[in-house]
Amino acid sequence: MKLIGDRRWVPAAAIVACLFAPSSILAEEQQTFKLEPMMVTATKTEVKADTIPFTAHSVDRETLEAQPSFFMNNVGELIRDLPGVHVGQYYPWGPPWIHLRGTGYFIGRTVYLVDGLPIWSFMSTTLNPNDIERVDVLLGPSSALYGANASGGAVNFITRSGTKGMGAKGQIAYGTKNTIRPHVSIGDAVNQWRYYFSYSGDYSDGYKMKPVDDALQLWSLGKKQYLKEASLEDNRYRNSYVAGKADWANEHGTKFSMAVNYARRYLYGGQSNLILDDTGSQVINTLKAETPLGGIGKIRLSGAFQYYDHPQQYNGGLSLVGGTPVLNSTIFQKREWKVRRLPVELQTDWYLGSNNTLTAGVFWSRENEKRDDFFLLTGKKSLFKVTTDQTASYLQDQMVFLDDRLSLIAGIRYDHWEYKDIFDTSSNPQKPEDVSKETWTYRGGGKYRFNENLAVRSSIGTAYWPGLPLWFFQNIKSGNTWREANPNLDPEKTWMADLGLELDFPRFGTSIGVTGYYGKIRDMVSYRYDENPAVPGGSIVRTQNLGGAEIYGVETLLEQRITDKLWFMGSLTLNHSRIIDDPKNGGHQLRNAPDYWGSLGLRYINPDIVNANILLRFSDDRYYDDENTELPFFHMRPYKTLDLRIWKDWRLADKWIMTTSISGVNIFDKYYETEIVYVNPGRYIEGMVAFRYLF
Repeated sequence: MKLIGDRRWVPAAAIVACLFAPSSILAEEQQTFKLEPMMVTATKTEVKADTIPFTAHSVDRETLEAQPSFFMNNVGELIRDLPGVHVGQYYPWGPPWIHLRGTGYFIGRTVYLVDGLPIWSFMSTTLNPNDIERVDVLLGPSSALYGANASGGAVNFITRSGTKGMGAKGQIAYGTKNTIRPHVSIGDAVNQWRYYFSYSGDYSDGYKMKPVDDALQLWSLGKKQYLKEASLEDNRYRNSYVAGKADWANEHGTKFSMAVNYARRYLYGGQSNLILDDTGSQVINTLKAETPLGGIGKIRLSGAFQYYDHPQQYNGGLSLVGGTPVLNSTIFQKREWKVRRLPVELQTDWYLGSNNTLTAGVFWSRENEKRDDFFLLTGKKSLFKVTTDQTASYLQDQMVFLDDRLSLIAGIRYDHWEYKDIFDTSSNPQKPEDVSKETWTYRGGGKYRFNENLAVRSSIGTAYWPGLPLWFFQNIKSGNTWREANPNLDPEKTWMADLGLELDFPRFGTSIGVTGYYGKIRDMVSYRYDENPAVPGGSIVRTQNLGGAEIYGVETLLEQRITDKLWFMGSLTLNHSRIIDDPKNGGHQLRNAPDYWGSLGLRYINPDIVNANILLRFSDDRYYDDENTELPFFHMRPYKTLDLRIWKDWRLADKWIMTTSISGVNIFDKYYETEIVYVNPGRYIEGMVAFRYLF
């Protein structure tokens, strides 16, 4: 769904999604549907949707509920059908690997946001898809809005709020691999208040994510480090989620909201005494307040407490003895990995006339990371900790002319990072000196709408990524995974420009978007896992600067109404991402940056009979590393999958609705590599029944 088109405050995606929504539920909610202003990720403030000069897409709640249910139940899957967005699957404890616009490295080139505030990518696993209202995706360098990590763009997960008559809901889903997903929620809007509370579970026997046979194949090809943690048994997991949100607003435009998302997660490693997530807790708690400044502007204050606790337990692992894998289940190491973040942002919008909005803001965050390892056999301990303070200020001006047909936006931002209070028992020195980094980033764009059918837009922007403090300071020479510090790692710089065309023909139900882009990355940061000769089956993690990268491509999106009940949707991204100016890797494809990917879908909505959504998804081959290693799982094959969801709403009484659905992912059970060694689980079928009582 796209964030363009309608000449009101609501994006076209919301209008299209209403056409797709089950009518038995929609009838209850249309009574309270209002065309209210909304905060748009693409500009960080309220603007008319069809004046945005940047490439932005939005997937709303109705569209999310029409999607098939994935076994890898991560929030990245919710946006994988958008052009320019490529999502890789990973362990359930890891984040969705969201790669934007061919930049191909989510940690350093994609900004993850929750309710507009940046989070560390691993914290995105705190969210359950049931508790997301909308996902906004902004493509192209966005550091002038959101700071570092925005080479490819930004992904903003907006949590659910209560709505008038939302009511109470209880549902249970059961799927392949003995997967059970219960969910209960309640929400409503009463006078000036809105509330939403929910519980969701995701419990599964799992599958062998690192099959022993595949690890043995890599062993025979020289990659011996992957056998140690290969899965002898299914990787079962137990995840629980609790969410709540309260919103208050008065008639004068003053607003307040508080949202809490909590997750408790467990993942078995597939070997006795190997636990990859030992019941860790995660929290994202967000507070927001906003009030008008008379008729001259508004002020908004946002803050959050973000917490990530990831305890792990390692055994001696598998080794090859006489050609046979032998397990040493003795507990070898325990790890406590904690990250705390406190971001705060103050933003003001000043109305410099009816067609000009000047946005000014300041941002501050403190992140404390601590990794505490205890080696049981030797009694040794290893501690790494660092504090990262980030401060920023930004300025953006938005102007519209010619009755909103022409819009111009320009912005600039200054960021400063301070890495301090560093301590690492494994490093020499154990207390290295503080490190600081700073940068300016900018972006600008323009859009001209010729008429209601045709518009063109163009934008340019820069991005900057300082790297991870772990890479600057940490030397570990014990355990299964060693690390080598690289304090001389240069920061990564990106610039990119694009040119887009929008065609809308409401009479024929046709909407077309085409965007071409070109960009370069300098001093590209890369990491690699090398075999550790001192520890059989162990790894050494090293980081390095490569020369750079050249990226260009075309993103296309088509939505077509075939009949009043049948719609076609398709997206295709043609991409070229190659390393340049590097003597070793020049000409190689960037990791996780295939040459093409996309989806084709049909959605049939007939509340009297049945509703259905069928999707063909495909991707070209890609590589796990920038060295383009020609080995299985390092070189991941092209794939095509067919996914389907069929559902129906049954009105049982005036206020009671029952929903039943059947969902299938990878229906033809295709085997393919999704990320290194973590193979696709194959066909996943899920049935669901839900009961909803409307207030």
